[in-house]
Amino acid sequence: MKEFIKKLNLRWSDLLLLVGFLPFAIFLVFGQLFMQYPNPSDVALPLWAIIICFIVLLGSWGAYLYLEFKRGNKPHNYITWAFAFILIIGIIGVIVQPSLFVENVVVRMVNEGNPGREVGDIVPVTLTISPIHYTFFTFDIIAIILFIYIGLFIFPKRFTSVTFVKYLGYAVLVFMASLIIYSYIFEFNNYIGFFKYIFGKGNEGDNLYTYAVKSYIIHRNAYGMAMMIGIIFCFINRSLEHKWWYYLIAGYLFVSMLFSVCKTGILISVIIAVLYVIYRLIVTYEKHAKRNRILIICGVSAAFFAVVVFGIAYFSKGKILGSVYALIQSLGGSSTLDFRVYIWDNSFQLLRNGWWLIGRGFGLYNEMLLPMNTVNGDPVFPAHSAYVCLLAEGGIFFLLAYIALVVYIGYVTFKCFKYNKDLAVSFSLGIIAFMLYSFIEAIQYLVYVFMFPMMILYHISKQAENRVEK
Repeated sequence: MKEFIKKLNLRWSDLLLLVGFLPFAIFLVFGQLFMQYPNPSDVALPLWAIIICFIVLLGSWGAYLYLEFKRGNKPHNYITWAFAFILIIGIIGVIVQPSLFVENVVVRMVNEGNPGREVGDIVPVTLTISPIHYTFFTFDIIAIILFIYIGLFIFPKRFTSVTFVKYLGYAVLVFMASLIIYSYIFEFNNYIGFFKYIFGKGNEGDNLYTYAVKSYIIHRNAYGMAMMIGIIFCFINRSLEHKWWYYLIAGYLFVSMLFSVCKTGILISVIIAVLYVIYRLIVTYEKHAKRNRILIICGVSAAFFAVVVFGIAYFSKGKILGSVYALIQSLGGSSTLDFRVYIWDNSFQLLRNGWWLIGRGFGLYNEMLLPMNTVNGDPVFPAHSAYVCLLAEGGIFFLLAYIALVVYIGYVTFKCFKYNKDLAVSFSLGIIAFMLYSFIEAIQYLVYVFMFPMMILYHISKQAENRVEK
């Protein structure tokens, strides 16, 4: 720990980062709650507490920026102006929304929650946007833009040591362990039910989702996503410490993810793991040719065996390998995608009549989407796609800003590749994983989980290049 503190070269002013982060975390949590209640006054945290959090956040991070700018740690002016422009567009998008939202929605899906409706019915929906909504979401966009700005261009220049990345990996893995242990203690019956269902002894009418593990208060998909973050940080820390047991931890996290029944997370984790293994086989082939040949044979054999097992179960309709067929049936179906298409269609309806340029307002967009997606009895407010969400919330400006950031990530990856190939590849896999996940979930901000440490590596590589030139 002494080495960690010494290498980070901490200043007293750096405490302002932590002071600002705590109310920012409250913003993220209660931002989701505000979106779920038609009346924001129903949320447990009152508006005055939100305003105090915002004042503390803005004051501490504003002071931190002022001190760092005085020390010369600031990005180019055009970057600051670009962020200021995006911030202004986002605030305008919130302010210009009419206080009364009325929209006719074509029913695309019907279930028991909405008796008497049929697909094709036109249903009017109405939402009153209160001054509290305008106030909160204006605060929210300021906080998030400030967080991204500091995280990309100020914070990484301050902590230019790969030691920070290693300890960040430790912190992530400890958090994953706490999630898993909590689930073992408080959701033990879910594990029992899960195994019973797999072996064909579940209750009638149940499926795997009945027994999906959540842990704490997070959704099962969030639990699976957390395991995916842990797997990628195993690859990151392995590239720094070269310890083989990180692979065992990654495998354990993947098994834990299976109990969340997070299908997209499982699929993307498999893809990322396969890409990582291929990369490791290529870079170590000459040094460990015999071992790598054995691994390739084992991997191909395991994949072939899995295809055969699932194929027999599927085509025999469960007459052979019935438990595997039950698993396929539970994971199959297109209802999830159908509902997302329904949400996306409603999202694009919100952008008609000239809203394509600036969107329907950061955060407020989700408020408007909520009544549109409850006409069939299922209240779902996020866009379930980061790219649709960016377009609908901030219009073309927000989407172009995100694309520009992705291009910048590609440039940073290229520069980091020269300095630490293994670490750059691990970061890249993390970013690719969440860019893929963002196609069907609105989690674009989690890309920055891997962007921050990558930016640190980028500045380390620049310092190394400068030393070589001198």
